[in-house]
This record gives sequence, structure tokens and C-alpha cells, in this order.
Amino acid sequence: MKRMLLITAVILSGFCLNAQNQKIKVLTYNIHHGENTRQELDLKGIANVILATNPDLVALQEVDSVTGRSKGADQLKELAAITGMYTYFVKATDFDGGGYGTGVLSRFPIQNNITLPLPSGKDSEPRAAGIVTVQLPGDSVIHFVTTHFDAGKRSNDRIAQANTLANYFKTAQTPVIFCGDLNAPPASKEIKILKQVFTDATHQVGPTFPSDTPKVKLDYIFLAPKARWNAGEAKVIEETVASDHRPVICEVELVK
Repeated sequence: MKRMLLITAVILSGFCLNAQNQKIKVLTYNIHHGENTRQELDLKGIANVILATNPDLVALQEVDSVTGRSKGADQLKELAAITGMYTYFVKATDFDGGGYGTGVLSRFPIQNNITLPLPSGKDSEPRAAGIVTVQLPGDSVIHFVTTHFDAGKRSNDRIAQANTLANYFKTAQTPVIFCGDLNAPPASKEIKILKQVFTDATHQVGPTFPSDTPKVKLDYIFLAPKARWNAGEAKVIEETVASDHRPVICEVELVK
């Protein structure tokens, strides 16, 4: 009888430990400033993808804020109104009367946020990483990062950008989810640099760009430190119209 009670206690203890781990559904999506593959502004199409996948955290790239190109729309604010999520806009550069960069949508309250400028060459488009600190249900806190690396043919800027973020987070004590359109395939030097610090939760997914007939993987979800995360199955969502990139989603588990 005592042996049975001991076994039961051990099993229940294991269940309690697992119950403490927190699952988070993460989506990363280059939204092409809300312009679909028919050259139409259709932010509702992006919102529909978010609503259909029901993520907890969303990293967006190519986001306009009150630009002429997007008819003055505050795109992140409009997406927040539809999805009911918290937001942070990451302005990388001035553009067409407004701002252009990346953004975060979060179901969890955002405690802190910073925009980290990334190195860019003299003739390159300015880039930045948005880093938010979010409070999960309970007492856990994580960093969530969105960025968009340089799209030029030469990799010098992307390598510098990868090194900047790898160095920034290599000694981080707080768990990190890092997402973005990195404009680099998995075998590139840029990705190898990031993998010195991060685990690629999307390592098994296929191409993400272009959305109609994907040929190359450019969009990633990374995790650090490795011991604090379990990654579930990542998927490329077969959405061919809303943007020129396909979104990527993965459920990750924060290990207590």
C-alpha cells in the first residue's frame, strides 16, 4: 500500500511540474505594408490570418504607420482594434510622411519596450529590432523580439545585424523569443551566427517566400536559452494572397 501511495505521489508531482510550464503560440509574418499579391491594400486580410491562427504573440515586419503609401492608416493600431491585442510599433525609418518598420501584437501586457537600432551600410535602408518585455499569466516574464534584416544582395549588413543581436542576448537571463524576416536562407552565415545563441524552432519548416510559390525560407522563430524552451511543431501557413510572404507559426513551451 505504501509503495502504491509513493508511486501515485511521484506521478502527481510530475503532473504538477508539467502544469507549471507555459505554452505560447507565436506567429511571425511579413505583411508587405498591408498590400496583397493583387497590389491591393487589404489589412483585413492580414487580420484574418491572425484571427484564424489565434496566436499569443505576433511579430510583424514591413509595417506602415500613417504613411501616404498606406493612405494614412496606423496599421498596427488597426490590427490591434480587430484582434484586441497590445501593441508596440518599431520605427526603423521615416517614410512617405510617416514611419516604417516592424511591430508586435501581444495578448499579454507589455511591461517595457525598446527599439534597438541595427547596423546598416551607408546606402542601406535603416533597420531596427523591437524588444518588448511581456508578463505571462502567473509570474513569468519573457522578452519578445521582432526584426527585419537587410534585403540587399550582399550579406555584410545582415551579418552585422545578426552579430549585434547575438551579442545582445548571449548573456540574457530572461527567456527570449526572437522572430523575423531575416532575408537569409538556413545555410547562410547570418543564421549560423544566430544559432550560436538561439535555437531555431522553425528548423523543419520549408520555404516561406514568395507566397504564391515559395522557394526560400526567410522567416524564423528563434528561442534562447535552449534549456528554458521546448518547441512544438512549426508550420508555414498556406496563405498565398494576403502578403508576398507566408506566415509561420509555432507553439513553444516555457520550462519553469
